[in-house]
Amino acid sequence: MSLLGGQARRLRLALLQAPDHSLGRVVAMLDGLQDRSVIDQVLDSVRPRLRRLAPARPLRLSRLLFLPLDTVIDPPSGWRPGSQRIPRSAIAPIADLVSATLPRLAEEIEAAALGHSHEDHAVVAALGARLWPAAGVLAHTQMPRGWVAAGLPASAAAPVLGLCTAIWRHAVPLWQARAAALAGTTDALALARAALAPLVAEGAGPLAAGLTLLLRASLTPGQVATLAASLSAQIHPLAERELTSMLAENAAAVAAATTAGEMAKAAALLARRLADLDVSDNAAVREARRRQAATLRRDTSQSCHAHFAGALVERLLMPAATAAAGPPAEDAVVTMLESAARDLRRLEAVGRRLGQESTFDSTLRDAVAQLRRLAATPGGLERIDIARLIEILAGPEAALATLEPAKPEPAKLEPAIAQR
Repeated sequence: MSLLGGQARRLRLALLQAPDHSLGRVVAMLDGLQDRSVIDQVLDSVRPRLRRLAPARPLRLSRLLFLPLDTVIDPPSGWRPGSQRIPRSAIAPIADLVSATLPRLAEEIEAAALGHSHEDHAVVAALGARLWPAAGVLAHTQMPRGWVAAGLPASAAAPVLGLCTAIWRHAVPLWQARAAALAGTTDALALARAALAPLVAEGAGPLAAGLTLLLRASLTPGQVATLAASLSAQIHPLAERELTSMLAENAAAVAAATTAGEMAKAAALLARRLADLDVSDNAAVREARRRQAATLRRDTSQSCHAHFAGALVERLLMPAATAAAGPPAEDAVVTMLESAARDLRRLEAVGRRLGQESTFDSTLRDAVAQLRRLAATPGGLERIDIARLIEILAGPEAALATLEPAKPEPAKLEPAIAQR
């Protein structure tokens, strides 16, 4: 199936306009098409959203092959020869070369991957352990068929394929280290060292690619960057640049979140990574990291509070007031309100970790007061329902106070709230 001209433009527009909940389904449909040239161009328009939403993608040989190299793949328009990175348009020619060189293995991999996605971690690890080392012994002096037709300069074939084969030779320990980094296991740093050390002999490009893969997965990226610098002094500037870039992207993901739950998840990841930065022996590096962390904490906590304050009104206070003014609320309505309160509570908790404690105190105090006014004249919502919402938001002491209408309204937050 081929998509050309106006069809591609219409599809790109449809993807740009698709809501988050349907984008993954559309992309899954496109992933099933055989003609990747135009499809990849169309998907480039939504790749930032794809990275944020991370929908499951079908596990095909080409995707499995390039998973260890995912962090150094550039759109063709942004790729430059000699950059020690890989243009996305090179994926199909290189995957075809691997399939032609290893036909039996490629057929077995495609059959075993059928029905799985890149989120099936055990399948990825098992099939990758077969594919990556075999692909790593390919001669990188050969020209992949379709390379020039993909708009790539012939002189770039050997360097790009050389980068790929260097990573594939070490991809199994790299992937194991990545899994440990994602999980935050106690052996994550030791596995990172074992995976990165052999890449020093492969040169700066492969070492940078391996480092980027682990940095992007790690909950302790400051330690990984410091480890890489200890293995190779040449990699130190790149490690710090990549660390800075990754943290800035994490902060941007917080600001781009559209729901309280999504923002809380993104902000929690950033907060955990920021807590790990002060691990360098270099005083100048520590100071630069400290300044960046302070800026990111300030800006992200402000984003969290702004979203918290808006979502508190839109998702909880206004719907609660509407439900209280109507007939007895159905269970589904109460469940929806409690779910909103839990999402808001998670966002408030991580926002406090980043800063803005007093601002959150003030906003939460006002919200509790508004909910208590609803409880004073029970209607569609029972007093106990409103007390439950307050408990989720502000703790049990605040909820108990709501069940005692004769008790004067507190002048400040209860200790249980203030201490959080």
